[in-house]
Amino acid sequence: MLLTDIDSNIVYFSEWVKDFACCDAIIEKLTKYQIKYDFLSHTKDYWIRDFMPIQISDSEFIQYKYNPNYLQKDQYYITNPDKCYSHLGVSTTKIDIVLDGGNIIKCSDCIIMTDKVFVENNHLSKMQLINMLEKSFRSEVLFIPWDRHEKYGHADGMVRFIDDKKVLLNNYINFDKILRNQIIDVLQNKCEIIELEYCVPKFSSYSWAYINYLQVGKFVLLPAVGISEDEQAYEQFSTIFSDYGIEQVNVTEIIKLGGALNCISWNIKC
Repeated sequence: MLLTDIDSNIVYFSEWVKDFACCDAIIEKLTKYQIKYDFLSHTKDYWIRDFMPIQISDSEFIQYKYNPNYLQKDQYYITNPDKCYSHLGVSTTKIDIVLDGGNIIKCSDCIIMTDKVFVENNHLSKMQLINMLEKSFRSEVLFIPWDRHEKYGHADGMVRFIDDKKVLLNNYINFDKILRNQIIDVLQNKCEIIELEYCVPKFSSYSWAYINYLQVGKFVLLPAVGISEDEQAYEQFSTIFSDYGIEQVNVTEIIKLGGALNCISWNIKC
């Protein structure tokens, strides 16, 4: 059984996150709910979700190969994750598969990722890669279509597990019903699908960001963008996570750079 967000009890950020004006507000919300946090050195950017290892049990972490295609012309920004967690006493099993942590969405017995993983590991056959992934993570892996409007190919802007039997789907019903149906086709036999949806006169291009929330245990920190969808998102998440602590924080400056709260964080059980 994989450890999931609800099992986590501490969250880490890059030292670079301190440069954002919203950092103090994020820390204030975490402190209010007594969530432990810390900052990591030796990161070359603030998107630490994408290169930090995946925790699968109390003492087991999987370190994939972080070498994304979108950074091939900016390789200075490819962080060596070993330097980031060496002081934490984390022991990792390294696998020779190119992945981003933002493309790994897990419940206790299943992982969802986009099929971009096949593009970045095209030296392997599809079956070889599936077998390697499922053996490494000791879990079923489901592959949803890559949202081609988003160059990173990350699943954490598309779906999140609510629990082992329910998955949250972003508001594709508002802007891409074809992709919505393709995702549902992949997931509907595994779990119940709960959809986000917003009723506004004009949809914001930032409305995708709510699904990129940070969850630590039974606390959810939800992005806000300063748009009319903010309140509707808060209401929907309050219903979905009815017995959780939920707070919202404006992270527009981060969202404008292409990510949100899950992207800038690494939450684990320690």
